[in-house]
Parts: sequence; C-alpha cells; structure tokens
Amino acid sequence: MKILIAEDENIARHRLEKFLEGMDYEVISCKDGLDAWNVIQSENAPNLLILDWMMPGMDGVEICRKVREQGREPYTYILLLTVKDKQENIIHGMEAGADDYITKPFNQNELRVRLKAGRRIVELNKELFDTRNALRKKATYDELTGLYNRHSMGEILEKEYTRALRYQTDLSCLLVDIDYFKVINDTFGHIFGDSILRKFSACLKRKARKHDFVFRYGGEEFMALLPNTGIDGARSVAEKIRSACESKTYKNENNVIIATVSIGVASMKHHQPSESKELIAFADKALYRAKSEGRNRVCVYLKDSSMKSIEDKISETKDFSYLKENISSILEKTKKASIQSLCLMVQNLGASQYQKHNHQVIQYIGLIGERFNLPPSIIESFKNAALLHDNFKILQKKTLKKKSKGLKTRDKIEIESHPDMMAELTELFNFFANERSLLQHHHENFDGSGYPVGLKGNEIPLGARIFAVVDSMVAMLSERPFRKGLPPEKVIEEFADNAGTQFDPKLVFMLFDIIEKQGLLSVPEAVLMKVKERAQEAMGKCYS
Repeated sequence: MKILIAEDENIARHRLEKFLEGMDYEVISCKDGLDAWNVIQSENAPNLLILDWMMPGMDGVEICRKVREQGREPYTYILLLTVKDKQENIIHGMEAGADDYITKPFNQNELRVRLKAGRRIVELNKELFDTRNALRKKATYDELTGLYNRHSMGEILEKEYTRALRYQTDLSCLLVDIDYFKVINDTFGHIFGDSILRKFSACLKRKARKHDFVFRYGGEEFMALLPNTGIDGARSVAEKIRSACESKTYKNENNVIIATVSIGVASMKHHQPSESKELIAFADKALYRAKSEGRNRVCVYLKDSSMKSIEDKISETKDFSYLKENISSILEKTKKASIQSLCLMVQNLGASQYQKHNHQVIQYIGLIGERFNLPPSIIESFKNAALLHDNFKILQKKTLKKKSKGLKTRDKIEIESHPDMMAELTELFNFFANERSLLQHHHENFDGSGYPVGLKGNEIPLGARIFAVVDSMVAMLSERPFRKGLPPEKVIEEFADNAGTQFDPKLVFMLFDIIEKQGLLSVPEAVLMKVKERAQEAMGKCYS
C-alpha cells in the first residue's frame, strides 16, 4: 500500500521513511505541506497519510480540512504527528478531519498498531467504494455494449430536455435500428450477433461527438441524444452513422457480413414536442418509416398535422406492435407480387425455356438450405434471388453478349458488369436487400479469381456461394437453344475439377451427398463418390 509522509525535519523524515519501508509500504516522502498537497491532488494519490502538524507552507491541520472538504473517494485515512499533547489541541486536530494522532517522539510499536488500524479502514473503504462503483456502473451502463442503458436514459433525457427549454437551445434525438438483426442472429448465432452489437456500439460511440449521449435502447435498437443540435445537424450526424455502417464489415471464422442501419430523427425546435418522451416518440415514428421504405436510410419525422391526426387515430385503435406486424405482412405480399409480376412479364417475352432451369435451381437451393438448418426466411430470400437472377438475365439479353474466346474488350466489360447491373436493378425493389448481395456476388470464385470484387472463401455471402454451385450444375445439365446439356458424368467431373477453386468445396460435397441420398441423378454411386472425395480433399486444403 502507498503511504504519504509530510515532515519538514530531515532526520525525523528519513527515520520515518526507513521504518515504513520495513513494513512493506511504498513511501512517498514530502518535505513540507505544499509539496504534500500537490501529491494529494494528483491521480492515484495515497489514501493513507502521516502529516506533521507544524510545517511551512501548509500545516497538517489545514491539509486535513481541505481533504475533508473535497470529500475524496475512496476514503483517505489521516494520522497527525504532533508535539502538542494538550487536550484542546488534540480536539482541534480531530475536528479538522484527522482520524488519529501520535505524539513525537513516537514509539515505533504504537505507530505500527495505529497504522495497522488505519490500513484496515482504508482497505474496507476501498472495497466498499469498488462495490458501489460496480453497482452504479451496472445501473447506468449496458453490460454487453458499454453504452448508457435504458434505465439511465430517462434521467439524462429529462435533464437535457429541461436544460434546452431553460436556455432556449435545441436538442435532437436519433433512434438507430440494425436492419434484419433477427435474421442475422437466427442465421449466424447469438455469439456472432453479440459480437456485432459490441463492435457496432463502439462504431456508434466514435461517430457521436464528445458531448452527445449514446444509449442501448433495447435489443438491436440504439438512441443518441444530441444537445445543442438542430434538425440539419442531427440529420448530418445520422447520415454519417448510416454511411459508416454501410461500409463496415463484421467477421467471424466462417462469415463476413455487412449490417446496415435505419435511423429516425426528431428535434425539439423543429417538431415542438410537448414533453421529453414525445421527442422519442417522434423519432420512433421516423425510424419506422425508414424501415418500411426499405431500410438503410435516414428519415426525419414528418410533422404535417393531417398525417399526425391519422397516426393518432391508428394508435388509439391498434396496438403498435400489431400495426408493425400488419404492415410487415403487407410488404411481404407486395414483395411476392412484384416477383410474380416480373416472372409474368418475362414469360410474355417468350422465355419459357428458362422455367425448367429456374425450377431446378430453386429446388436445390431449398435442399441445401434445409441441410444448413437455415431459417425459412433466409431460404426464401435465396430462392427470390434465383428468380430475380433468371428474369433480369432475360431482360438484359440485348446488353449482355455471349462470352467467347474472341471477346472484345467492350463486350467483356459489359459481361463482367452483369452482377453489378443486377444488383442495381434490385434497388428498384427496396425490400430486396437480402437478395442484392447474392446477385452481386454469385460470380465470385472461392479462390478469389471471380468478379466483380474478387471476394475469396467465406468472404463471399453464403447465398451467393450456394447459388453459384446450384445454378452451374443445372445449367450444365440443361438443354439450351444453342447447345445440348452435358451428360451427368461430365458435369460431376467439372465439379470435381473446380471444387476449391470456382466452387466452395463444402457445398459441392453437400450437394452431391444430397443427390446421392435422394437419387436425383442417374449415375453410378462410384462416380458420385469420386466428386465427394475430391471435394473433401479440397476442404482439407481450404479450411486447414
């Protein structure tokens, strides 16, 4: 334990230093009161002090009084050294804040006993101080993310709201929600989900300013209070957060994902809430609009009176969660209707020859998704992407040209931009965020030699890897107007040769294991065993 001694007599000070070092104290020695006071004011100052009563600059009694006025925590134990042994002097020193005293010249055994008692008091108070701090932190901060928790939010919100009213300043509120976080949790597990929440919270804290308050509002929803910030400034901060999230990747051993955010914005001066809680309610309505319009966007609360009256009427008749469920259901139906309309349009263009191909691709995607135990919503997204892929491909046939050995540079650029063009087309359907990554990256190769980005291994989204394997197999087997389908043995040979380079070997093994067990191709068992063995060899190289 550290101990500070303040004694202006050199011989007495050195004697005391030697005695305390023999008791295994880390001694900080000061020759006068001012020197001692500077040390006491520093960070990590000792909580056990031995002060001479009479010193130049500042005496021991004055230091006692100043320490007690500060209310230092954890508790500082003070022992006075004095030649004054009259009762009134002793009372004066104790009233100034001293815990104990010893007269000079002191008896070493007496000092040892008194210090032992003082040390126990310091250690007990330190333990109580640490316990209080831990409890205070637990009550104030979210354990997982380290941000302010919802419990502390009410107090801080009310304080900042009152301050803004009193000084006629502004206060803005951002509600931030991680898009499709439940799907991420269900697909990749809660351990990875918790890791995303921690890293996202750290990013959110960095993007906020020093005087802003950032809270974990609940689950994957976060809140930021921006003092002295109007609606334009709040929108700017929100857009910086959204943009940062859009480009940030989260990784674990097997997956790399991007988690976008939707943000609702409201401010006091622009929206005139009648109370602090209404400011949050406005931001929440703006957030819900951001999610319903397609996510990955910032929306400011619309304060139009006619819209507000409609919202109030809805909230009176329907529970908010019930409303969210119904709107989600409507959007899901819209999504299905959009795909059906697109399929019908392509069918009318005379593309019926692609229907069998697409049906088989979707069948195999479903089988692999079930083997992975993926949630139905994820499998459905993969199937939707396959439908969009084939339909967009037909619609782009005038732009995309058949790739050949004599391909011109311009034509090659057009073909290699095909995934980006498909991803851009899905932006017309704001609710196809999950499908977009599959369409954009289904031409990436497992060894990193593909396009458009050159992603490698597990950097390639799982849906894109599954689609690449399934689509290639069905395409090789299918008859097209310009060529006949390959025999199954030749297709299997192609997959055996390209497992680990073009295709994820784990998925190749899984696909042909399903085919073998369900008898989906008429080929000898030995042929299927060959491709599975080659896939296992590639897995050993790729995942070692």
